[in-house]
Amino acid sequence: MMIPILAASIVAVALILEVWWLLARSRSRFEELRDWTGPLPKGKRGDLFSTLLVWIHANPRTGVEQRRDYADLLLGAVERRVSWLGTIAAIAPLLGLLGTVSGMIHNFALVAAVRPTDPLNQLSKGISEALVATGAGLVVAIVAALGHHALMNSLDGFAAQVSSYLKNRSEEGTGETSDAATGVAPAPEAKAVNA
Repeated sequence: MMIPILAASIVAVALILEVWWLLARSRSRFEELRDWTGPLPKGKRGDLFSTLLVWIHANPRTGVEQRRDYADLLLGAVERRVSWLGTIAAIAPLLGLLGTVSGMIHNFALVAAVRPTDPLNQLSKGISEALVATGAGLVVAIVAALGHHALMNSLDGFAAQVSSYLKNRSEEGTGETSDAATGVAPAPEAKAVNA
């Protein structure tokens, strides 16, 4: 049962690093480009905020609500990735427990079949080996749960920054109007951002 636990740990660490990097890059671009007008230079793309600015520039007649909807689509795609960490945090201890139980069953079956001269020593070794799976599952769960919590807080903070940016931009009189007044169609589905 260590292989599924190892796979879960690799996926959890990869998700944590990927989303952390994407959010750090998006925050950096937010600070750098929040006063930007016009098309973005080619090297300034590939993060959440730049993707939003490119969409706004490509759809200048959209209203504030449509822009918020598009931002929500972009952030929602990242939130779905982060939610996998919650799933891993819930499943990893169960995988560890399953590994421990199967190891104990195997150990008792082995002791019963072989009938060693020192069964207590044989059982102790087998039990300690089986408990490694539980410990590994708990470590993976703790890392995934902490990563999930930290990334969700960071994502919520970035979402608040983007929402405030969109609100302030509309209040500056940049020509934005409400969606109903423009008659513009709703924002398209967000594509996954490849960081």
